Amino acid sequence: MSFATQPIKKEIEIKGFNSIYYFEFCKDFSHPPERHNFWELVYVDSGEINAVTDGIGRTLSQGQVIFHKPMELHAHISNKIVPNSMLVVSFTSDSEAMEFFDKKIFTLGKTPKTLLSLFINEAKEALGDIPNEYSDKRSLDFSTSPFGSLQLLECYLTEFLLTLKRSDGDAISKATRTEDSRTLAHSSIVELIIDYLNDGVCGNITLTDICSNFYMGKTQLCALFKEHCGEGPIEYYTKLKTAKAKKLLLEGMSVSKISDMLGYSSIHNFSRAFKKNVGVSPIEYKKKILAQ
Repeated sequence: MSFATQPIKKEIEIKGFNSIYYFEFCKDFSHPPERHNFWELVYVDSGEINAVTDGIGRTLSQGQVIFHKPMELHAHISNKIVPNSMLVVSFTSDSEAMEFFDKKIFTLGKTPKTLLSLFINEAKEALGDIPNEYSDKRSLDFSTSPFGSLQLLECYLTEFLLTLKRSDGDAISKATRTEDSRTLAHSSIVELIIDYLNDGVCGNITLTDICSNFYMGKTQLCALFKEHCGEGPIEYYTKLKTAKAKKLLLEGMSVSKISDMLGYSSIHNFSRAFKKNVGVSPIEYKKKILAQ
């Protein structure tokens, strides 16, 4: 008598982990929009965040989780009221069942919360400590992990996903946007663009550079920026350069050095841009201010 082996159909299969983070963010945290070719799970352990997916803001409270599918443009923004902490796990899976998680927010019950706790504890054992810096983009290192750690992490996450997939419809809420979260999302993106322009005031940023960095089309970006700032991003950038030039002129720096420092191709182009914004040339401006 013999018994045939029954193959196990893996409804959800995780091929590997790309990153594991546990962040504690202040109330003003935000990061530029990003996209990647793997899934990302974001669980709010405390506080509240706004998840921006393809330009739509969605508010997540403590105990909720959202998934970002591969190549979905997304960013995370604190609500400017309270700090927050969140678990972020990115992983690779080609399973068709993963499409179930697209555009949904889950409010976790006892079982999925327990599974996430087991996952976090095992991740600490496997990695020594879970990375907690947003700027830390190093690959995960499991070379010194205890026996079976990586497989346990896979088991806990797979069970977590299967549990959510089998949960009742009442446990799942469609991701919806509110006007407040939409406004916050848009204003935060504009703030990030302004920071980007300030950081590059001594460079030569173009509209194409801004669009590429923030994954936005020129029409959408210019309309959004003008809505919040009353002018286009390049006009704003030019004024930042002009303000910097004024400061350097009054500090005694020569026009030629300022032109080079601010990334202009020639003194003529610098002087023309300065006069367009101020009404007088750099030399005339300096003489006028010193005379006063």
